[in-house]
Amino acid sequence: MNILVFGAGVLGSLYAARLQEAGNEVTLVARGQRFCDLLEQGIVLEEFSTGRQSVTPVRTVDRVPVDEPFDLCLVCVQKTQVPGALEALRKARQIPLFLWIHNSAEGFEDLTAVLGRDRVMIGHANAGGERDGHMIRYTISQKMTLGELDGTKTPRVREIAQVMKSAGFPAVISRDIDAWKRYHVALAVPFAGAMYEHGCCNLQMAESSQGVRKCLAGIRETMAVLKSLNHRPEPAVLSPLMALPDGLLCPLFRKMLRSEVADIGMARHLRNARAEMAQLARELQVLMDNSSVSTPVLMPLTSRVIHEGQTQAVH
Repeated sequence: MNILVFGAGVLGSLYAARLQEAGNEVTLVARGQRFCDLLEQGIVLEEFSTGRQSVTPVRTVDRVPVDEPFDLCLVCVQKTQVPGALEALRKARQIPLFLWIHNSAEGFEDLTAVLGRDRVMIGHANAGGERDGHMIRYTISQKMTLGELDGTKTPRVREIAQVMKSAGFPAVISRDIDAWKRYHVALAVPFAGAMYEHGCCNLQMAESSQGVRKCLAGIRETMAVLKSLNHRPEPAVLSPLMALPDGLLCPLFRKMLRSEVADIGMARHLRNARAEMAQLARELQVLMDNSSVSTPVLMPLTSRVIHEGQTQAVH
């Protein structure tokens, strides 16, 4: 498959390297110093748990080659970068499909309005990490999630799932990717608020029973907001999981907080993505305003996330 990867951060670099190694033809769009680093060094990856490094040469360009045909464009940007990405990609008329993997609590009408509904697919990353100079330190924590906007398991979403699997990214297909993304934000924003209250340290938060309980209460309130607005839980396992009493759920949550995934995939991401988290929190606030659900725990957690984004912008 001939694939254009837009965005050369952690996820874009990781996917580009693995997809190239799996036999696909990959072109990576990068800018500034990152573009220069990739030309000189290639994509340098280091697996977080083992320290194993790899170097993958990938064709790298500093702008979207709008006149070239590609089978797929994988868009790896944060929510705050979506408008700029759309502006750069809108003229790429020879690309039939764009797979966007950013987070959103407000749907994807902005994408379909510019690109057309039939050219948009949504996914969710199964990895996380951080940049260390020209190197990407990463961990793969779960299966990738893919979904058509109408929820159907089309031949193309099945094909892309197979392409991702062949590159080392097992994928599942969601029945409602819009709801999946909204419920991910329902988990992420209260979690981020609680983490910021504990110095964005997963280990510090793991030792705080009050912090863990507050986080879980905020997640339950967010899920209640989404349910009140007729967004069914996705994946379906979220409802029975969050219905567990705190006496059972808190120990599981604290164990997760002590893991490698919580360190590199969550805590480090939250430190580097305060602006994106603030944007997601503002989107969540709109949903809260449209709902009659009481959110006494969620409201201050959401406000904390927005405050962190504003503080980062000032500095």
